[in-house]
Amino acid sequence: MLENNNNQQPQQQQQAPQTPESGVRRSTRISIPPERYSPSLYYLLLTDSSELECYEEAMQVKSKKKWELAMEEEMDSLMHNQTWDLVRLPAGKTTLKNKWVYRLKEEDGGKQRYKARLVVKGFA
Repeated sequence: MLENNNNQQPQQQQQAPQTPESGVRRSTRISIPPERYSPSLYYLLLTDSSELECYEEAMQVKSKKKWELAMEEEMDSLMHNQTWDLVRLPAGKTTLKNKWVYRLKEEDGGKQRYKARLVVKGFA
């Protein structure tokens, strides 16, 4: 406390406000996700696809030859359409990563067509 020479009431020192020790206040509400986002649905969507996920998987199935033929057709198409030019990579530059995407297409008459596409990773 400070004393005042003018016979007035003594002044008190102001203290900085204290922050609560608990930090951030959290909601106590119970969150219930809607039925359409059920975890079992995600599992079904991720695992029920009969299509291949990668090149290694395509090379381990019984229909390996059909997938190889589909990849060869894709490469022939890319070369025929002059999709790219083969050049030396400049120093300090890196290439874009790519991957194969495999699809089984239903054609007229119920016949299945093996289709492979070479796509650049990370681009829509």
